[in-house]
Amino acid sequence: MRSGVHNQASAETSKRRIIGIYTVLLLLCAVLFIASVGFVIWQSVQQAERQFQLYSHQVHQSLTQNFAINETILDGFAAFLADMGMQDPNRARFYTRTMMERYPQLYMFQAAQRVRGTDLESFEQQISRHLDEEINVVRFAFGQGLVPANKQSRTNYYPVVFVEPTFSDGLNILGLDISSIQFIETAMRQALKTNLSSISQSIELSDGSQAFVLIKPSLLPGQEIPDQYALLVIKIAALMQDWIPQDPGINIELGYAGDDPILTHQTESIPSWQVGVFPKLVLNKNIDLGGGELRLLMSRQIGLSQINTSFIFIATIITLALSLFIYLYMRMHLEAERVKHLAEQKLYQQANYDRLTGLANRHYFEDHFTRALASSQRRDEKMAILYLDLNDFKPINDTYGHQVGDAMLATASAIIMQSIRADDIAARFGGDEFVVLLHHVVVPDDAKNVVARLTKLLEEVEYIEGHNVTLSASIGISVYPTDGRNFDDLIKVADHRMYDAKRKRKTSGKVIPLEPRR
Repeated sequence: MRSGVHNQASAETSKRRIIGIYTVLLLLCAVLFIASVGFVIWQSVQQAERQFQLYSHQVHQSLTQNFAINETILDGFAAFLADMGMQDPNRARFYTRTMMERYPQLYMFQAAQRVRGTDLESFEQQISRHLDEEINVVRFAFGQGLVPANKQSRTNYYPVVFVEPTFSDGLNILGLDISSIQFIETAMRQALKTNLSSISQSIELSDGSQAFVLIKPSLLPGQEIPDQYALLVIKIAALMQDWIPQDPGINIELGYAGDDPILTHQTESIPSWQVGVFPKLVLNKNIDLGGGELRLLMSRQIGLSQINTSFIFIATIITLALSLFIYLYMRMHLEAERVKHLAEQKLYQQANYDRLTGLANRHYFEDHFTRALASSQRRDEKMAILYLDLNDFKPINDTYGHQVGDAMLATASAIIMQSIRADDIAARFGGDEFVVLLHHVVVPDDAKNVVARLTKLLEEVEYIEGHNVTLSASIGISVYPTDGRNFDDLIKVADHRMYDAKRKRKTSGKVIPLEPRR
């Protein structure tokens, strides 16, 4: 029985080893898959970063070039105003129209002239005659809209005196004091500090589009307060027409640091779950404008659309297929190992155990006895051998047939195994003869107690295969080392005592009457 447990443990160990090997292979597949996907994502992010850097460089160059052109145009217009003023509006219109035809981002030219409040009445009369329309200087008051300028004030006003082009569906801004508009006044002060161009916050035009105003004072040599300001209105969309981004996840902002941006553009947002998975690329660059710097902030959130998903899909399919192949091969390996183990177990069973009773055979018993003898010698312990022969087996077998005889042997074997301890061993030596090896016998009475228990259990059997059959056995005992020090001697003594017991039984006339065979 111990060998069966040993074989089972060996089979479980082999199974665990096989499962461990294939588990490592599956983990290796998973690691390779993760490494491949990680490499693809890293490579895709690197490519997206290179594309973003190239694109942002193009945007920066385009904006720098456009602002340089716009600043040059405004410088020319401011110089014209300083030299000619509005004495010849036609020459001013020729210049502005020429520039607007050449540069489509230009939306409007304006000129504002400084007027003291006490001079407003004469200024309105003069400009009205000059422009051939009635012009009144007005200011923008928050919550009130356009209100007349205070003609008693000694404050300087800067009403618009030139607009090109004029739009019939737009607001007539001639006479509007630009210094009354807060974000324009802020840009005016900034421009006056450096005597260079300054830019305003974005504004909404009558057509709903966004624009900003580029402002520069028109100063004569030695002047500290300009008589005129040159204004250039630029449509934001026109600045972006050559590089409008289409890819999702791009955000562009342009403006002075700390102020609201004058230019913003954002494409379709990336889903939030992708934001948490992929990195965000950010780029800050400055654009010189007049005496200040505009900050260009560009960002791009990497999304799934920038990742080479086709390669990931192929890698996933290959990994799943390889994992399935490994799993199926593992199942085949386990099945082959199971069949091999069953075959080995069957051969081992056939070589060492009796087929009918399941007890050890003589070969295994002798091998076990050799190991037990060595252990008993080391520990100076006693052992006992029981030699059993079933009484009346042959007449019962002849009378009722081999089926009842086999059942009789199997029943006796079960009772023998029930009567001994787990570390003892029982064997069938052949026919109706059985041998039991009892370990760790302290006194001979220990063996006699086993015999008594065994005899009692055998006598409790009354029926086998439906026949009235009573079991009994003649049992001989030999004890190591009293009756012998080797296998042959101990078996010989036990066998001899078994036959003595059998003769005494026959002499006493204890023979089981049999039912007539039908």
